[in-house]
Formats: sequence, structure tokens, C-alpha cells
Amino acid sequence: MLQRLGTALVLMGTITLVVFVLTYSAGQADLRTLLIGAGLTAVGLVFRRRGAPAVEEEPARFRTVRRLLRRPVEPPEDDAPEV
Repeated sequence: MLQRLGTALVLMGTITLVVFVLTYSAGQADLRTLLIGAGLTAVGLVFRRRGAPAVEEEPARFRTVRRLLRRPVEPPEDDAPEV
């Protein structure tokens, strides 16, 4: 839920920044538009970061058994002939 809100805020902030750029090019820019756009984008990015799903770790169950039964990794075979 928090990630969706963050995405919406980033979108609104980006649109506001585009409006600022358009009004700036017309010579009628308002500093509040820039600040609001940058603020919405920053708050949205913070919300998106906090709402991101956590990375799942490998379950600890049978960890020792997996470690004992793990097959050794063989080195890659080279096609070059041995000298």
C-alpha cells in the first residue's frame, strides 16, 4: 500500500516539475511549483523505498544438512590444450 502511494506521489511530483519547466520557458515560473514538485517526488521516493518488499533469506531449516550434502563446484573446463 505504501509503495502505491509513493508511486502516485512520484508521478504527481514529476508532472508538477514538468509544469514548472513549461512555465519557466514561458517566463512565468513560480518557485513554489518547483518546491512542491521536488517535495512530492522526494516524499514519494521515500515511501516507495519503505514500502518495498523485504528480501527473503534462505530458511534456516535443514541448513546444516544442505551444507553437508552440497556438491563441490568443479572448475570450468578450458578448451585450450595443456602444455
